[in-house]
Amino acid sequence: MSSKFETQLLLSRPYLTRKQLLKLQSNTITDRRTYNQKKIAIYKFLSDICIQLKFPRRTLETAVYFYQRYYVFNAFETELCYTVATSCLLLSCKQVETIKKANEICSVSLRLRSAGKVTPDIIDNFKKRVLQIELRILEACAFDYRVNNSVHIDEYVVKMGRELKLDYQTCHLAWVIAYDALKLETLLIVPQHTIALAVLKTAHELLHSRESWPKFRYSAFETDEYSVSQAYFDILNFFINSFSICDLRENLPAGVPPVSIDTFIELKKNAGHEFGLKEASDDAIEADAYLTTPRDFSIRERRYVLSPKLVADEAQQKNFNNHR
Repeated sequence: MSSKFETQLLLSRPYLTRKQLLKLQSNTITDRRTYNQKKIAIYKFLSDICIQLKFPRRTLETAVYFYQRYYVFNAFETELCYTVATSCLLLSCKQVETIKKANEICSVSLRLRSAGKVTPDIIDNFKKRVLQIELRILEACAFDYRVNNSVHIDEYVVKMGRELKLDYQTCHLAWVIAYDALKLETLLIVPQHTIALAVLKTAHELLHSRESWPKFRYSAFETDEYSVSQAYFDILNFFINSFSICDLRENLPAGVPPVSIDTFIELKKNAGHEFGLKEASDDAIEADAYLTTPRDFSIRERRYVLSPKLVADEAQQKNFNNHR
């Protein structure tokens, strides 16, 4: 009998660049168009559950983050995505402390999907499948509870808007834009407080085109210009490319002029050269085992750490033991 024992040590990387994401998703998503179409349907599905159960937006935001993160490391299957989404919402409730019983969430999920008569046996079987997926979601996030713990876009829109002395209408418009921002993979690329600044900038430019965006040190908000720009251009590109599915056009606050694709094309034109987070070279991406090696869930011991130092220390100890 072999005495060999396999173990994996994985570092939490909660945010990735666009190219890094695409590299990882190349292992899990074979049909990008189908995935994107389903993602929009899932977003509406999760929104409807949150409305039915009176959840705050942070519950939806966290569930959407979990859903997108899950498919970074797990193969996308259309027939399973609603079960995954329900599991993400249940986990989100625990993360942001908007607790509901699993039976209640599963019941609403099944009812919204027109699953016919929902009996206790059907709910119980569905709940078992939902709970089985929770571990995979947590592993996809490397059990990193810092993400989605206390920072959420809509709350920071209010706090940062007040700090920047922006008017109520601008903050209200930014709050509406932030709802559409949840549909983007930007959640996996930059933190929520950075997205909050980007939606405030977008709202300010829509309402006050003749006034320049306030000058301030991005470091005062624990971010940088490149991260905010990444989120800002992601938002503009979404409205330009997918205006027909945005919620903004039907939910403009009172007093806000009508918006169209042309409105956002003009904003992008005025913004100048598009820039964002610096991307690694193709060679560096191909050399990064985290991006190129599919997750092997058959390895029984899989450990997750938050600090690069812990990975380096273990590698050093392993090299030391090999040379003894």
